[in-house]
Amino acid sequence: MPFRALLATAASAVALAFVLVTAAPASAHDVLASTAPAADATVGGDLDQVALTFSEPPLAGLESGIVVSVTGPDGAEVGAGSVDVDGSTLRTAADLTAAGSYTVTWRSVSVDGHPISGSYRFTSTGAPTPTPTPTPTATGPTQSPSAGTPTPSATAGAGAGPGATGATAGSSGPGATPWVLGGIAAVVAAALVAVLLVARRRTAPDDD
Repeated sequence: MPFRALLATAASAVALAFVLVTAAPASAHDVLASTAPAADATVGGDLDQVALTFSEPPLAGLESGIVVSVTGPDGAEVGAGSVDVDGSTLRTAADLTAAGSYTVTWRSVSVDGHPISGSYRFTSTGAPTPTPTPTPTATGPTQSPSAGTPTPSATAGAGAGPGATGATAGSSGPGATPWVLGGIAAVVAAALVAVLLVARRRTAPDDD
């Protein structure tokens, strides 16, 4: 083969290789770069959205073909349905308060015009437990018994009346009164007898 023909063939091959190399990135599909929550991760139920970030922004003008669906442990849809496109990130609100496994299913349109899709799962621990509100305690002044306030024992003694005092006195109560009076009467009687005897002795000589 003449040298010129070989040179032309080599030049054509180089040009074809250059076209293929430069055309490959343009025709490649976008890929899912990261997600929040991440695949197989465990998150708290206070998280309120799901976000997916791709290697390239989706093809403009085809937003209607973009879908992000989030289903809960019972298989029911818990996502908002609407998708917010922010550059190469897709976001949708979701209710993750039920504990269990969630599935994210997505579909987008690559910059080359081809649809791309996929799914992944993560787990929610459920809604956080509310912190109990402490019960307020009374902080008013504590009342202590004053000097003028009768104590229960004093009140019981006062309410018992004179009868209670007599019962406490025991033998010095009303039961001992007859003996005292008897003793006084005996003393008085003895005194009277003595007076009478003295008077009689004084009057005896006069009678003689």
